[in-house]
Amino acid sequence: METWPRILTVTVVAVVVTYVELYYNIQEYTLTTTPFTLIGVALGIFLGFRNNASYDKFWEGRKLWGALVNTSRSLTRQACFVIDSSHDAEELQHFREVFIKRVIAYAHALRCHLRNEDPAEEIKKFLPPEDWGSIVESKHRPLAILQQLGRDLAVARDRCWLSEHSFPFMDAQLNELTNILGACERIRNTPIPFSYSVLIHRIVASYCLSLPFGLVETTGVLTPIVVLLISYAFFELDAIGDEIENPFGLQPNDLPLTAISRNIEINLLELINDPDRPEALKPKNDILL
Repeated sequence: METWPRILTVTVVAVVVTYVELYYNIQEYTLTTTPFTLIGVALGIFLGFRNNASYDKFWEGRKLWGALVNTSRSLTRQACFVIDSSHDAEELQHFREVFIKRVIAYAHALRCHLRNEDPAEEIKKFLPPEDWGSIVESKHRPLAILQQLGRDLAVARDRCWLSEHSFPFMDAQLNELTNILGACERIRNTPIPFSYSVLIHRIVASYCLSLPFGLVETTGVLTPIVVLLISYAFFELDAIGDEIENPFGLQPNDLPLTAISRNIEINLLELINDPDRPEALKPKNDILL
């Protein structure tokens, strides 16, 4: 919808140019199709390069969140079966629940961190009251939760719940969560160079506005329709690059981070037999956020 004002503007210009050319027979300002053919090929290459760069960021973001799902499940499985269960069952079960719910809180905190949202209330139910305050006060909440998860592993090792042999394997999963966090921040904080994007926008607009001057002699009264179709293709391709450049936003074509983090929550609560599990999110108006 954002491109239609520009498309309609170009179409109106094409109507005016066509009317003036055919009614008044003014040919001093008409051009041939040759320069538009040459420029169109180069413009298509530039748009393709930019869209490929944007899609690379989108796809890498999706792979990172897929890795987050797998790492969260692996960490939960290890917490359930690698930690020695020969000790006090009640105390150990409480430790596991606290640890796994921290992983859930991390997933929600990471999503909010990437979208510049406040996760305070959403992660409150997954963290002990004595830890929630320090997380909220932290400037980097996902990192603060990772710090607490690392401290939990150290406690489990010191209490001999976790052997020295098993500790590095679970710590490696925390390192993977850290790597996912850093990679997502890199994608969010490294946009395509602004000057490159502005240049593409200007060239596309100039090309589409001048297009009727090169087509009117060839296509005649059909010039506005041809310009409408060509400008639709170029403006939409330009908009797609902007749309998917930041895959962590709230636009319809961005990654459904809310649904993914909700699925992580459901999966991990199910692994610890927690009955208080939410329902999976469903699309609204065919859009899953």
